[in-house]
Formats: sequence, C-alpha cells, structure tokens
Amino acid sequence: MLECKMPAIVSLGVLNVDFVMEVGKDLIGKKRLGKRISISAGGYGGCQAVAAVRCGVPTAAVGRVGTDIFSYQIEKTLQEEQVDCQFLQETEGDNTGLSAIIAEEGKESVSIDFLGTNFQITKQDIDQCREAIQQAKLVMIYMGPAMMEASAHMVEVANQSRTPVLLTPTLFTGIQTGLWQKVDYLVMNLTQAADLCGLTEESVRTARIAAGMLSGQVRKAIVIHMDKGGVLVAENGILTTLDVMPESKVVDYSGATAFFTGVFGAELVKGNTIQKAAIKAHRAAMLCMEKVGTYASFPTAEQLKRL
Repeated sequence: MLECKMPAIVSLGVLNVDFVMEVGKDLIGKKRLGKRISISAGGYGGCQAVAAVRCGVPTAAVGRVGTDIFSYQIEKTLQEEQVDCQFLQETEGDNTGLSAIIAEEGKESVSIDFLGTNFQITKQDIDQCREAIQQAKLVMIYMGPAMMEASAHMVEVANQSRTPVLLTPTLFTGIQTGLWQKVDYLVMNLTQAADLCGLTEESVRTARIAAGMLSGQVRKAIVIHMDKGGVLVAENGILTTLDVMPESKVVDYSGATAFFTGVFGAELVKGNTIQKAAIKAHRAAMLCMEKVGTYASFPTAEQLKRL
C-alpha cells in the first residue's frame, strides 16, 4: 500500500458551487437583463484551501458534498488546484451547497447561500482526519451555522495534538465558553468584527473595539481584514494597522476574506511573521476585490509570489 502524504494545513469549511450573476441596466418591459453569469467552485473551506496551495503549501480540504453534478465541479476544481481531497465525503439524498451572488455595478453584492450537505458534517468526519490534524502545521477552521459542533470538535482535536488553530467565526452566538483560549489566530473581516461588538457600523473603529474585546484571550493574534482600511493585527496587547490602501478599486467583496485567510495561514506555515503574513494576505484579498466573483477573481500563484 502506498503511503499517503500528510498535508501541512487541514482546512475545514463550507463547500459550495457559486453562481455569480452580474446584473445589467437594460430593461425589457419589467425585466432586467443580465450582463453575464459564471458558475464555479467556491465556499469558504474550498477557497481558503485553494489560496494556501497557490502559496505553495500542501493543504487538505475537509467537508461534505452531495452526489449531484455540483459535487463533481467542486471535486474537479480542487483536484486541478492540487488540493488534497482525501477527506471529502459524499452524502446521499441531499444537495451540494450552492451560493447565488448577485452583482450590480455601484452596489454591494448580495449573496444567498443554500448550504445543503454542509449541514451534514459531523464529529466523525473530523475524527477520520485526526492523524492528518496531528501531523499538520496548522488547521484553518471556518465556524459557521452549518458546522458549529464539528468546528468546535476540530479545535479540540487540534489542541490535543498541539497543532496551531486558525479560526474564522461568522457568527458569535452559540460559541462555547472558553473556545477563544484554544485558538491561536482569530481572523475576521469588518462585518464579523461588527457582529462581535453588536454594532452595525463596519469601520476601523469597530475593528479596534472587537480586537480590544478579545485581546489577551486568543493565544497569539487577532487579525482583521479591513478592506481599504488595511489590516489590523492585535498581538501581545498591541494593536497595529498595516498596509492601508485608500485608493484601491473595490468591485466585489465575494471570496476575499476566505482567500485572505488561506494566504495568511500559508505564510505562517512558511515561517513568516504574523505581520508579514497579514500584509501579504491583505494585498491578495484586495486583488480579489478588483474583479466580480469568487474563484475567477483569485490571484494566481505567480501574482502571489510578487506580492
């Protein structure tokens, strides 16, 4: 039997197929005409795994898909990107996750998720990749409504193995008491930071409040991607804003945070400092924002080398 090479990063998160629909301005009667539509693999778990691999770090994706045509597209894309798919599970009788992204010039994109088989991820799925977690240099965990229990279990398994944990929470209700103390890196965007604070304003000020609230609770650093406002790093009680880009062009936010997370995690594994990793991840995310869509907007491996 051939020995299976273990990945340097294990990535848990939502796996979706993204339908990106760009809306035009022309009308026929009461109907709006679309400009173009694209269909590609996406989801937080897949996107952050692709980002890490494009940075040159072997990464495995953990998640569930259905047995429909959309599962084929996800698996095919991840395999073409050289993401390790040995921990992908197929679920009979449920649909692969889908995301509809409606983009219109001059307006913020609207996303609607149909999470399907992502709700079927269990603790047993995490236990099946326990050996990979034990040998990995980092686990990246997307903690969303579809996988709260499985995400928390993966944190526990990683802690038992002393494998560093990078966590991105998309909601803050239902978080287990004491979870933050088991996390090394907490990564967020402005929306998530505002939700943590119970505020509606998404701003640098909100990010600083969120970082201050959790400062000293996570083991190593809080990192908040603030779009044009740069990236905020809270480390050892010190808050530092890096890489501000006020003149940057922002067309679409879709996929940017997931790609940020994957690049940040990969650069940490490669031995870069938290601040250097955060700057590179921010620049990669800003490149994502220059184009509409998720997968099609991701910087190439060559572009990432130049950042």
